[in-house]
Amino acid sequence: MKKMLSVMLLLSCVLCACGLSKKDLGLNRSMPDETKVVARQPLDLPPDFNTLPE
Repeated sequence: MKKMLSVMLLLSCVLCACGLSKKDLGLNRSMPDETKVVARQPLDLPPDFNTLPE
């Protein structure tokens, strides 16, 4: 039990020493930039639903 606890403590110290952050691990959420959001045009309806495209 003590060996497992010491391994976990050593592992956590090594991970902290590496300088890994939430950004590096991909754990943080970034909000979309309002200036980069593009509005899409509405979908077009076909003129006749009974005809299939060839």
